Amino acid sequence: MRALDSLWILTGPVHSGKTTFLAGAAARWKASGLDVGGFLSVLRRDNGRDQGYDLFDLRDGTSLPFLTHIGEPDWPSVGPWHIFPAVLEKAKAILSRDSGADVLVIDEIGPLELGGGGLWPAFEKALEHGARCLCVVRDTILDGFRTRVGSPEPLVFRHGMPGLLETLTEVLAAGRAKRKPSGADA
Repeated sequence: MRALDSLWILTGPVHSGKTTFLAGAAARWKASGLDVGGFLSVLRRDNGRDQGYDLFDLRDGTSLPFLTHIGEPDWPSVGPWHIFPAVLEKAKAILSRDSGADVLVIDEIGPLELGGGGLWPAFEKALEHGARCLCVVRDTILDGFRTRVGSPEPLVFRHGMPGLLETLTEVLAAGRAKRKPSGADA
């Protein structure tokens, strides 16, 4: 069973700045000594138009094209987006690799995951192994996400709320202090 301090949600409308916020927050958390893992889905724009999303690995700083409007017929897709299969596998591997981090950032859990596809199996496995996940979930599917994850209810933070960075930083640091060091006896 998942602990009360192992799953947090950052929510808000599409294109409201959640990813930009998390990029800055992750840099600050790393600078303060928190072990930050996971990934961001960074929007790629050209001439004012959305071209796709890149998977940005928070641990090693690499970036790969993740979502595109043009894909192969057998690629997973959601809405207008096609998912590069190899990069989806990379995202799943990141969840496994970073499940022991102080915070595992997952940007984002979307409609594909609510149906049990995409990242969902790797996300569930990370939670089962005690990962402390901070997930982006857009506000339009938040209720569906809450239903899917069940109890205990995750703590939800709304993008744009006053003091968001400070509040999240305190929550993450407090949860980190409760964790046992690596190799400690159960």
